[in-house]
Amino acid sequence: MEINWQISKSQKELLDSLFDAIELKEIKNVLDIGSGRTSIFYLTDRFKNLNIKGVVYPGDQRKINPNKECVKNSNYELIETDIKDLNLDETLDVILAHLFLGEAEQFGKNRYVEMLERLFFIKTRYLVLVNLFRDNIDYGLLLKEISSKGSITKLGYIKSESGEDCLGILIKLNNF
Repeated sequence: MEINWQISKSQKELLDSLFDAIELKEIKNVLDIGSGRTSIFYLTDRFKNLNIKGVVYPGDQRKINPNKECVKNSNYELIETDIKDLNLDETLDVILAHLFLGEAEQFGKNRYVEMLERLFFIKTRYLVLVNLFRDNIDYGLLLKEISSKGSITKLGYIKSESGEDCLGILIKLNNF
């Protein structure tokens, strides 16, 4: 059974505006933290020539099964691990954390501050964050972390088709 799921127009526009502002001519490696169908669909479609790594919490069937059903491209690897246990030896070009911070405390005994610190600990040139305003995100703490690790390159805002307010942030990091 094939599912004809598509990314929403507003989410695609927000992600396009953030990714279009990235200065890298050649993106070689991309990581999708908290990988859901919107983010993995977007990344595998935009970067068809790359193998995208998507990280989901172990056993999170809300994301694992829809990713497998909805993403037509085969250029991704789904990794089931807690972000606290994620070990990467390479410096990444881009990390996308689409709605990840809003879910940061839903699994295990994870706390928001630990998830935020871990996210910013991963060596990458750019971090793209997209969050819903309704999610319980400590933006003061987020801005403090951004200012200590890099700078905001672009902000974006949309109201989704369902009426949700979304904020997108492109952060250039200097931790590599």
